[in-house]
Amino acid sequence: MAPNDFNLLILAIKDDLISKAVEDHSSFAFLSEDFVNAIIPKLTELKITANAPHLCALRAYPHERPLKPCLLPLLKDLEGKINIEFRVLYKPEAQNFPLVDGFFFLDSNPMTLVGLRMNTASAHHTTASTVRQFTECLAAYFNGWGKLSRQLSWEIIYVQHADSTPMNDWRGCDVVNSDNVSKKEKQKIAAFWKEKVHQYQLSISSGDF
Repeated sequence: MAPNDFNLLILAIKDDLISKAVEDHSSFAFLSEDFVNAIIPKLTELKITANAPHLCALRAYPHERPLKPCLLPLLKDLEGKINIEFRVLYKPEAQNFPLVDGFFFLDSNPMTLVGLRMNTASAHHTTASTVRQFTECLAAYFNGWGKLSRQLSWEIIYVQHADSTPMNDWRGCDVVNSDNVSKKEKQKIAAFWKEKVHQYQLSISSGDF
């Protein structure tokens, strides 16, 4: 192997490892005050239209960032529902957990659910069935989810490595490829996603950690 080819191979491996680290561990970085303070100015809102910007809850309430992690077991291993806590980063053990890779609740007005999606190569595809699966999981994990969910504000932060092509467009909710969801429910979920879920893009590098 020529030296240049070897160098390119090493760079490719390095990029792959960095991307993998972003996907696997970046959610835990939100436990760090220094990390949160560093990334708040980098949060870019993704909007459908050029209407008035929505202030990200984490920017408005940085002191309410999560302080401790909580691993959510597989649903089959769940012994009982738990109470929702503020300042806790919930990290699902399930590799195929729907919609997000981690999430936390902010003690804001209204209370805010902040979902974290680690995007390395491309954005996860969002469908109405994925959103429904996510809410069903939360109903299975948390006491009082049904009542609480009606009062929540939702935010999704798409976390990308700085070397990735940044997301610039609002991510819609697909109703065409949504299995096991009625047409009426698909439309209801899609409307909720469009009207109630605020989206933000975040590019991070090793310097943010």
